[in-house]
Amino acid sequence: MSAERAAAKAAGARGASEDERAEARLFTAAILAGDYAAARGVLHAALDGGLGYVYERIVAPALEEVGDLWYENRLTVADEHLATAVAQAAIASTYPRIRWPSGGPRAVVGCVEPELHSLGARMVADLLALDGWQITFARGGISLAARIEDLRWSEVKLFAVSVTLSAHLPAARDLIRQVREELPAAKILAGGRAVAALPDPAEQLGAHAVAASGSMAVEIARGWR
Repeated sequence: MSAERAAAKAAGARGASEDERAEARLFTAAILAGDYAAARGVLHAALDGGLGYVYERIVAPALEEVGDLWYENRLTVADEHLATAVAQAAIASTYPRIRWPSGGPRAVVGCVEPELHSLGARMVADLLALDGWQITFARGGISLAARIEDLRWSEVKLFAVSVTLSAHLPAARDLIRQVREELPAAKILAGGRAVAALPDPAEQLGAHAVAASGSMAVEIARGWR
């Protein structure tokens, strides 16, 4: 883990209450163990605090921990995939309890191809949907070459892309450049682990703004509606 990431993680931990840290630890242990019932129980118990609370105080810290363990070679790829799959299933189990608004301005949210780490983008998409955006989520990665006509017809106002691995940053720059050319009215928001590690990330990627969290993405996007 870089010194910058370690400092940010420590600052985040200091900003969380002991109860929040305990919830995050329980969820982390559950997804690492592949225990869907335990992971689901943690999220459902915390859902009265709102989906934003669940994502930013429980799920995001757990996923960061899993990512750090994988980066430090303390988890195998299979372990990381299992933890992510359990987290995704636990999140999906909360959806029927949420009152989702309908309509609103159109937004496309997803990961740049060939990025496969889509859960962070999914959480941002959910929080934007709760804030009144009509979301198209590109689950398997955004490839504009085949879909640009659909996106143009959709009158997209917001295009949000997540990049987890630094190897995919060049593809993100190419995608953002294409969006600017083909959808000049759309605002472009970037985020993700690899983006956060860049100096001046918005300028380097060509995005209008960068968000370090789901709540920040919602606040930025609210100004573009």
